[in-house]
Amino acid sequence: MKPALSVIVFTVLSGAGLGLLVCAALARLAGEAAGGVWRAALLACVLLGAGLVSSSLHLANPRNAWRAFARFATSWLSREAVFAVLLVPLVALWLLSMAREARALEAVAAAATIACALLVLVCTAMIYACLKTVPQWNSWHTVLGYPLYGLMSGAVLWLAVAGPEAASAPAWRTGALVLLAAGLVLKLATWLRFARPSDLPVHTALNLPAGRMRLLDPGHSRGTFLTSEFVFALARTRGRLLRWCTLAAGYALPLALLLAAPAGGASRAFAVPAAVCCLAGLLVERWLFFAEARHVVRLWHGATDAGDAGGIARSATGTTGAQRA
Repeated sequence: MKPALSVIVFTVLSGAGLGLLVCAALARLAGEAAGGVWRAALLACVLLGAGLVSSSLHLANPRNAWRAFARFATSWLSREAVFAVLLVPLVALWLLSMAREARALEAVAAAATIACALLVLVCTAMIYACLKTVPQWNSWHTVLGYPLYGLMSGAVLWLAVAGPEAASAPAWRTGALVLLAAGLVLKLATWLRFARPSDLPVHTALNLPAGRMRLLDPGHSRGTFLTSEFVFALARTRGRLLRWCTLAAGYALPLALLLAAPAGGASRAFAVPAAVCCLAGLLVERWLFFAEARHVVRLWHGATDAGDAGGIARSATGTTGAQRA
């Protein structure tokens, strides 16, 4: 799939913002001081706003954006939009009740904020996980990955913006370490699960009996819209390098920095670079998430299986539509 920068930035920033919002609400329910919670909530709102602006850049016709709310019963995109809008008054109610020290209302609003934020993360994951045309996405790895990476980045950000007491508290640091380790294990499991390029042979994609099949005529001699948007040939060496960058920046460095952080207020000095590294690594991870995805539409354009991009290039006698990186 062709990576779209606006969607990559949107999913990473909004995921981190939602994860940070969950951590801040949980911290407040656990009796954390309001100062750090306010900083975290405001930063979460900024990240969510930046993600929303970025997502609007992906719209071909922004005037039709309202249609995203019209298919709640059948569309995960519509559900994501509805729950994201519902999150706004819940966060406002939570912050207002916290400012007025209405404890009972604050607890209810904080719990509702946590639930709604998690629903948005799950809906975002299901937008991609429900696509049977992309085998790498149509799995439980995607369903678990988006919420987990959002909570992971949010937990590291919480340590960076919370007060010294919260940043140095063993429980919060342990939680962030557990989420980072879980994210690392899930990412490795995903790459191992879809390591082979022939994840979906032609007969399976076309729902036909097993046998040798080949495309007689690709139907085009140059690149098309489909090959431009749904075909992306990633060089193997570059893909391997970017995977190492993802593991190092997104997981290994934040883990090492948090483990090396001393007790006390000085731990924030380690949490800030850990948060920056984590977000940078997730941006690379999300780029690979799209670049390595293999859409079955390539089977109609010369590929021998769902993982063959070279066949598409070989099938075109003119300029190929397969993107190269």
